[in-house]
Amino acid sequence: MIEREEEVWQEFEELKRTLPTVSPRSWKKSFKRYVDKFIEDRLDEKEYIPCEDEEETCTRLHELQCLVAGAVQEWELAQQPKQAAACAKLDGALVWQGRGYVSPILHIILSL
Repeated sequence: MIEREEEVWQEFEELKRTLPTVSPRSWKKSFKRYVDKFIEDRLDEKEYIPCEDEEETCTRLHELQCLVAGAVQEWELAQQPKQAAACAKLDGALVWQGRGYVSPILHIILSL
């Protein structure tokens, strides 16, 4: 599960690096379409999880939930100012790492 999350996270990072250079004005729209398609594919994938083994089913559903949460987080970070996204990454407050999106340090900095 962790390997798959890492691979997907790397894909999102690569997209966030390349899309702004390819289409500076509309990269966020392209990124949003990619995120939406990714989430749609994960929801479709959910329908094909075999139900014979309850433990395996729960594990696969949890994996899909983490992937969807990570994709949503990447879209949220793409909309943030660069410094806010950088703070969230420095604090390690990424869903991919199992800690959630909101950074406590980020709230303190932004509230000042």
